[in-house]
Amino acid sequence: MVRFFPPVFRGLGYALLLVLVVALVAAGWLYSQGLRVEEPGWDNGLSLAHWRWQPDDCAPLAGDDLVLRDLFPLTVHSHTVTVTACDSGSDDDGFVMPESLPWTPPFALSIDTLQLPELGGVVPPPLQVKTRQQQQRWSLQVESPQSDLKAEYARDDGHWSLHGKGALNEWLTDWQGRWQFEGEGVWQGQPAGSLGATLQDVGLQSQPQKAELAMKASFTGAQWQAEMSLTEPLELNGQWQLAIPAPLSLQGQGIALSQARGQLQLLGPPGQVHVSANSDDGTIEQGAGRVTLTGPELDGQLDFQWQDRRLTLSPATLAFPEQLSAQWKEPLQVPMALDGATDLPLLVGYEDLRLEASPSRLQWQGKHWQWQGALALQGRWQGFRLDGHWQGQAASDGLQGKPITLNARNDDDRLAFRLPLESLHRAPYGGKATVNGQYAGYPLDGSVSFRQADLGWQGTLSATSSIPGYDRGGDVSLQVPWHLKDSAVVLADGSRLSVSEGLVEQVLLRPLTVTARGPVTVSSAGAHGQVQLRGGGLLAARWRLPVVAGSARLVGKKATARLTIADWQSELTAEASLAGEIPRGSFQIDSRLIPAMGQGLDMTPQKGTLTGRGSWQWRDTLSAQGTIRLLDTAVDWGSVTARGIQGTLEGYYRDGAVSLKSAGPVTANTLDIGTPITGLSLQMESDLSQWQFTDISADLLGGSLRAPALDWPSPRPQPVVITRIDLEQVAALQNPPAVFLDGRVGGYVPLQLGTDFMVVEGARLANEETLSLRIPPSSSVQSMASANQAVKLALESLSVLTIPDFQARMNMDREGWLEAAVTIKGVNPQRNNLPVVFNYTHRENMLVLMRSLRIGDDITEKLRTENAQ
Repeated sequence: MVRFFPPVFRGLGYALLLVLVVALVAAGWLYSQGLRVEEPGWDNGLSLAHWRWQPDDCAPLAGDDLVLRDLFPLTVHSHTVTVTACDSGSDDDGFVMPESLPWTPPFALSIDTLQLPELGGVVPPPLQVKTRQQQQRWSLQVESPQSDLKAEYARDDGHWSLHGKGALNEWLTDWQGRWQFEGEGVWQGQPAGSLGATLQDVGLQSQPQKAELAMKASFTGAQWQAEMSLTEPLELNGQWQLAIPAPLSLQGQGIALSQARGQLQLLGPPGQVHVSANSDDGTIEQGAGRVTLTGPELDGQLDFQWQDRRLTLSPATLAFPEQLSAQWKEPLQVPMALDGATDLPLLVGYEDLRLEASPSRLQWQGKHWQWQGALALQGRWQGFRLDGHWQGQAASDGLQGKPITLNARNDDDRLAFRLPLESLHRAPYGGKATVNGQYAGYPLDGSVSFRQADLGWQGTLSATSSIPGYDRGGDVSLQVPWHLKDSAVVLADGSRLSVSEGLVEQVLLRPLTVTARGPVTVSSAGAHGQVQLRGGGLLAARWRLPVVAGSARLVGKKATARLTIADWQSELTAEASLAGEIPRGSFQIDSRLIPAMGQGLDMTPQKGTLTGRGSWQWRDTLSAQGTIRLLDTAVDWGSVTARGIQGTLEGYYRDGAVSLKSAGPVTANTLDIGTPITGLSLQMESDLSQWQFTDISADLLGGSLRAPALDWPSPRPQPVVITRIDLEQVAALQNPPAVFLDGRVGGYVPLQLGTDFMVVEGARLANEETLSLRIPPSSSVQSMASANQAVKLALESLSVLTIPDFQARMNMDREGWLEAAVTIKGVNPQRNNLPVVFNYTHRENMLVLMRSLRIGDDITEKLRTENAQ
């Protein structure tokens, strides 16, 4: 049947078949080169919803909504194209400049939005691109909202031209001004041409000063020359200024400088950098110059010269900001070539540290470089004397050589760092640095491992130690997996710091753990994340601290923490901030007072609430201040009880020193020491070793007690004034009372409060009104009267007395023995007002008496309560 088709149809069929084969071959080749497409279709031409060119793990080109409409000329339109900076790792040192743009069939390419990658911190604006080639004449037009650029090239004669202008702030947001760029030349074989650029009214938007910068350049092959001038000093970053006092004129070939003339200055807070260079007239590749550093933080002079493509730096000592310095004692010979080598015996200083490179040699070939030599670090840093060494090679593809070692010493603290280099000489890089020794009295053994993974650097920080104050246990362990992400260190969920159970003398401290709950991100902006804290408490022979648990939230340079002691109904919240010049924060405590807090202690809180608020800061040392409030508090000290305690204390802490001071009076409804004291009010001040009580007042036995000041401990007695003491209440302290008394007495009691004793010295009491005394005829009185006739007469005389004159003198020693001498002058109205003078001395241990009175009251109260039930 084929012989009936005309030859023209057979030829057309063969052509279509050939086109199909070619298309399939082209598609296969493009796929092998990394072209990937998604959702192909037809929209007045072949359409691709998504496409990308991905020759390896990175896709340098990707786009959306591409349409291929015509084949001759080839017409391509893409809605968006994104360019990504990929590090292919390929060796491009062998790149050779082509003699011209290649021959292509006619085409037209248009892109609505082209997004270029960030370059040097500059994010280019979205660009609209149109390019076309007809009759081997190329044209390119690039536009943005405030800029445009046009380029043309004719392949037949090699002529090219560039023209562009725009607003500077579209590319550099902190700057203002206009830019203009133009150039033309020939690119056919050896490229040649001239370029010119001007910046008009250029300057930082935050600065009023503006300038104009003009640059011109021309080139023929590798030969080039350039000129630059600046009308006014130009602010670069709000601190540094660039000035060109004399126009710069440079000539060279490749990277080699042949001639240079002009001056350049940088002026800033650290000082001034002045660069000058000059070439002798008539010389081709020779010249000399000088760099001068002057100012508060800059100092030094560097002379340099170049000849025959070699730059020579004379010996120099240069000082830079932050106490950084550099020195070399021999001239440095640096070839101005893409391939070369030079010796670099340098001495670099930072504060009190010195890093010496000797021997030291740097060589390079294209983009590849290698340094070989030895480094020695000596000096002091943060109180430590450092001694470090390394010998080996550092190259563009890794490190090789002996392990890096560093020893640090500060009195008893000694640390040794070591980093082997076996896994750092080629990618993927990795390693493990170790440290061991003693720091701040703590033994330390730690390591940090790191390796290069698909998603970046990652590793584990590990350390072990022990707390010196522990008699047993107290082992510290740190385990923190980490990885780098967006210039930040991310600590993995579950990272843990733990302290094992330990024994300090007779106190058992339960384990303590700090655990990351979720990832914790650490960067220059601070830390973000949450950690959980749990302490098992402690157990002593007679007292225990229950479990302490809580969490802390980290937000930048601020942190908030909440800790609770559930068994005690106590809660502590705290805040910390590192955002300012000094670390500072606040804290708050709210707690019920319950008997469990005093288990085994001399003092037992029975009820009440304690609240506290304060702030802290760290300026060279820790300091804090705050207030503590007690409300409706009841406390027992053995047989002594206090009820209804109210008051506010102001506290201060700085560098280990503590001070407390009452804000207003501290009051107690009752203080029972065997004798009930009511309405107690005082003010106090203390540094925890010395207590000062002032403005003391209280109600005692129907009268009152006053003292301007009492110190504890006190080196001498201090006066206490008592008035209107009701003798009827005094007699009632003994149950049943041995005598019946009526009337009131007063006086003064010099009282010395020792650390663990109380002394009364020269106390005097007297009646404040006429007193009365009656001795009831009890069995004990009758027994004494019948036993002795003199005693009987004395008891009959004293049985009923009206006493207009009463005097008592008392002393009590440190052991509590009270010695009292009493003189009573009165009359017995039942014996015709018989005058009576009675002198009486008594000695008794008041500590035992008060304790027995207190115990007797407790027993009586208990029996009364049981009988009532």
